[in-house]
Amino acid sequence: MNKTEKEQLRQELHHIFATNPNALLVSFKGLKVNDAATLRRKLRDARCGYRVVKNTIAKIAAEGTPMAGVLEKFDGTTAVAYNEADPIGLAKIFTDFSRDNKSLSFKAILLDGKPIPGDQLEAVATMPTKPELLAKLLFLLNYPITSLARVLQAPLRDVGVVLKEIKKEA
Repeated sequence: MNKTEKEQLRQELHHIFATNPNALLVSFKGLKVNDAATLRRKLRDARCGYRVVKNTIAKIAAEGTPMAGVLEKFDGTTAVAYNEADPIGLAKIFTDFSRDNKSLSFKAILLDGKPIPGDQLEAVATMPTKPELLAKLLFLLNYPITSLARVLQAPLRDVGVVLKEIKKEA
């Protein structure tokens, strides 16, 4: 790889690291080619990226990006899986995949730009997604209002029931 190719790769990686606050650093040592292809397909279907990186170039590219928080994890065989919007989905893909493929090891996680140790992947994968959290929040905000409406409506409903019973007796 000549100097211009290295610079181009550094720029590509810097752009990826700067625009994707959710990432997972993975050691893929011992992963079979067929398994790697399956993993890449699953990531592509989920609109996630996956790059095998050269550690020295990746360290230089990570300067000034959220990935700078995990520079010490760029050693050995390293791949970076990333996406812009769904860190939980990314973690779930790798959690499911690692159940069948024990050769993967997780070095670090970037969750909205904040570094987390790689052994916390299971905890991240079990977190609710943003749409689930928003749905719960909307339910909690709506619940007091609907309860108040039911309470205010109860006397009118009760009067209607009493009048109906009086009409039946008459």
